[in-house]
Amino acid sequence: MHCVMLPDLLGLDKYRPPLLEMLARRWQDRCLEVREAAQALLLAELRRIGQSGRKDTIDMWAPYLPQYVDTVSSPGTTTEASPQAPPPPEAQPIETKAPEEEMDVTDDDITAGCLSNLPPNAKKISNSYEERRKQATAIVLLGVIGAEFGAEIEPPKVSGRARAGGQAPEGFGLTSGSSSNYSLARHTCKALTFLLLQPPSPKLPAHSTIRRTAIDLIGRGFTVWEPYMDVSAVLMGLLELCADAEKQLVNITTGLPLNPPADSARSARHALSLIATARPPAFITTIAKEVHRYNAAQANSQSQQNVHTTTLARAKAEILRVIDILIEKMPGDVVDLLVEVMDIIMYCIEGSLVKKKGLQECFPAICKFYMVGYCDRSHRIAVGARQGSVALYDVRTGKCQNIHGHKGPITAVSFAPDGRYLATYSSADSHICFWQMNTSLFGSIGMLNSAPQLRCIKTYQVPPVQPASPGSQNHLKLARLIWTSNRNVILMAHDGKEHRFMV
Repeated sequence: MHCVMLPDLLGLDKYRPPLLEMLARRWQDRCLEVREAAQALLLAELRRIGQSGRKDTIDMWAPYLPQYVDTVSSPGTTTEASPQAPPPPEAQPIETKAPEEEMDVTDDDITAGCLSNLPPNAKKISNSYEERRKQATAIVLLGVIGAEFGAEIEPPKVSGRARAGGQAPEGFGLTSGSSSNYSLARHTCKALTFLLLQPPSPKLPAHSTIRRTAIDLIGRGFTVWEPYMDVSAVLMGLLELCADAEKQLVNITTGLPLNPPADSARSARHALSLIATARPPAFITTIAKEVHRYNAAQANSQSQQNVHTTTLARAKAEILRVIDILIEKMPGDVVDLLVEVMDIIMYCIEGSLVKKKGLQECFPAICKFYMVGYCDRSHRIAVGARQGSVALYDVRTGKCQNIHGHKGPITAVSFAPDGRYLATYSSADSHICFWQMNTSLFGSIGMLNSAPQLRCIKTYQVPPVQPASPGSQNHLKLARLIWTSNRNVILMAHDGKEHRFMV
């Protein structure tokens, strides 16, 4: 690892740079120490050569990047039939592999997979072993450059004169230039997503090194690849790989190479965390959409038998793990989509468990928000939304009802101890509203699929509450509601000021 300092210590006249392609082939070596060293050395060398050197590297390897077609769908979901890619040409003889290349990123079976499912007219190079090695190396090198340096490598500005022949192909950056089509970023993204989502085959095993490399680079450079990928398919593909991560990683011995399934689960897990923290809205909205799709399928009697074997159902624990990370690291983004987050949580946690133990014990992270409340008596959850509405969930039935009573984001919600009233407060309109919960027999026990009936019985004007200082997180702890009895509540501001109200 100290080799990253050699250029500065030796000077450029004595320093001989490492071969980028050799480091790229060890990007996901099975030995974690070799993997970490290769990644550190490759990234250090790419930084050292600067933008012009990276463009030269792109020019050298871009011709070897395979052109994949969009034929892969999200695992665990059904899609309409789409035209399939023509079958690959007859397999070419595969050369004997040296034993020392066993862990190489370009194993024979892996590099052969780089050319599978391509139409004949899309193959620009021969199917020899060396060319397949170059294809796999090109995917890794361009993926690394795109993931780590894509924001700075922008498409060349089109001017009156033609682009100089020595300039790099169109790059990875996102700009507003109307004449740019970002073909290199798009093709690199297609290659990475193909390797992730392509079903296992003899040429591309389920837990191959090149597939694991694609997983890692998708996570590292998600902000670069996002415009060119099916985010839902990618997330479902990653969840499929780490659905059983706990079982795969529980018996791992520190210092020993991971077995391929465990290594894939570890990489997919890390990629999910990177994607979620890089683009929280994309992760939350995509998973919420998949949850709604799952619920719709569950309501269909014909799909009842398959609904519990889908990727989404098997990956509940992993989804909750990522949501917990987002709540801890990026609470502001979670609050912006709090209803969607609660939809996901309600799907991942069994209603009977919440009813037995309460929301605080089942998923304590979500209870840190003042705009989330749970009633132990009626087993209902209230969630304040940014649009001024409140989503009311019935834990027993899983149904959700929206009520509208404020003109801005909800700051705090809270149920009365006896469950008869719900108090909601919004600092945007400086109002506190009291809602009377349905106490009838049918409404209280959820019979006949009846939705809980609510009506606003009182509204009070509240003096404006200002945050202590400007900041994205200060509005999350602006004020909270505390019931002192079944009919009395205190609005406690962040500065300790109290406003008392009675229903």
